[in-house]
Amino acid sequence: MKIKRLHLKNFRNYKEENIFFSKGISLIYGDNAQGKTNIIEALYIFATGKSHRTSNMNELVMYGEQFFNLLLEFEDNNYTQKIEIKFEKGKRKELFINEIKKERLSDLLGIVPSVLFAPESLLSIKGSPGERRKLLDIVLCLVNKKYLLSLQKYNRIMKNKNILLKQIQMKKQKPEALNVWNESQAKAGESIIKERKLLIESLESSMNRLLLGISDGQENIRLKYKTSIADENNVYESILNTLDINMEKEIEQGSCLYGPHRDDMEIDVNNKNSRVYCSQGQQRSVALALNIAILEEIEQRTGKTPLLLLDDVMSELDEKRQKYLFDIINGKQTIITTTEKTKFKESGKDISYIHIKNGMVLDNE
Repeated sequence: MKIKRLHLKNFRNYKEENIFFSKGISLIYGDNAQGKTNIIEALYIFATGKSHRTSNMNELVMYGEQFFNLLLEFEDNNYTQKIEIKFEKGKRKELFINEIKKERLSDLLGIVPSVLFAPESLLSIKGSPGERRKLLDIVLCLVNKKYLLSLQKYNRIMKNKNILLKQIQMKKQKPEALNVWNESQAKAGESIIKERKLLIESLESSMNRLLLGISDGQENIRLKYKTSIADENNVYESILNTLDINMEKEIEQGSCLYGPHRDDMEIDVNNKNSRVYCSQGQQRSVALALNIAILEEIEQRTGKTPLLLLDDVMSELDEKRQKYLFDIINGKQTIITTTEKTKFKESGKDISYIHIKNGMVLDNE
């Protein structure tokens, strides 16, 4: 799978532009606040259906306009294909795959898999548990449609159960009504926990190999799945038991307090929590190893080499880490944003250059 052309219309600061990408490394360069990251954002939307920067689609529409259109042309299995995403304020996003309208935006998951490494990627190391759950869920949704369905079902159960808990608080429902929802939560939660644990085990193995090269064998990784479920060998019964024991506490809070929606992935470096004890440089190394491990995981599970999006991160890596990253991405289609074109010209790599200024493409060579 190789992307070829991105068409932007009324997207962020782009009135209308076509951007062409090489099969190897495409370097998007220009001064700060010119629109480089907006291109990365658009490409990531084609991978996940969502922006990595905002949940408010109105923010993506160019100031003074009412809609945006995105079109991605790519090659897969020797065929040129197209994905189009349209959004108008006050309406839902529309998805077209090869000009056929799709009812669900989730239909694009896995078609153009992408891995994003950006300054925000450090949140997966030093951020909240929600950031790490989000990362695990994105990867699993990209590689496993059954997981996507389980996650969607689980979220619907949580929404309905929260409504019921509020009703019980107001004496409009009896506590016994929770039993059926707890059983449904336990069943959906079981598959989510099992898939997350399998993914974590695989990522840990890959990250240890990668970090060995990045740190010259000085650091090792351990990933732990942190859950409130006591018996991880009997997940369904353990979830159900936890919910039964803590029913009064959930009613008191009016919210679902236990289950995979509260779980976390702990990342330890040399047996110390990376969120607390690692330096900024170590955290960058761990984030780099994690993203490359995710790329390899997606490639192994789907047979497709994901598009690698590197947004303003090369300047944050020292020369050694930059060289290691370049060696890893050799042969993979990669989009890099930077303010330093000259530095990359001296790298000796085969790179195409895209010059961006004020939401316009000045050069695309």
